[in-house]
Amino acid sequence: MWRTLLVAVLCLWLSGCVTKPPLEPEEAVRQRAQAWLDAVMAFDVDAMYSFTPPAYQSAHTAAFYSRNYAGRGMWTAAELGLITCPSSESFAVCKVPLIITFRGFNMREAMTTTLTETWIELDGIWYTQPR
Repeated sequence: MWRTLLVAVLCLWLSGCVTKPPLEPEEAVRQRAQAWLDAVMAFDVDAMYSFTPPAYQSAHTAAFYSRNYAGRGMWTAAELGLITCPSSESFAVCKVPLIITFRGFNMREAMTTTLTETWIELDGIWYTQPR
C-alpha cells in the first residue's frame, strides 16, 4: 500500500519536472509561420486560410483570402527572415519578413524581395493578420 502511494507521488513529482517551458514568442511564431509558408508555397489554400484569425474566417472565405497571394505562381523560393516581436504586455504582435525570390513573365533573371507579414497572438495561438 505505502509502496504504491510512494510510486504514485514520485511519478506525479517527476512528471511536473519534465514539463516543457513555454516557447519564446519568436520561436512559437517561427514554427507557425514556417507551416503557413509551406502551405503558401504548395498553394494549399485551405491550409493557408487555417492560419488566419477566427474573426477573419467568419467574415471572409478561403478563396477571398487566397487573392492576397495571386502572384505566388511566380515565386521560385521563399524563406523566413529574422522574426521580431516588440514586447507589449497588452497585445502580442510579431513581424515576420518573407524573403521571396521570384521570376515574372519575360524576366531574364530572378529577383529577390522582402514582404513583411504581421502575426498576432489570440488566446495563446499565433495567427497571420491578413492585409
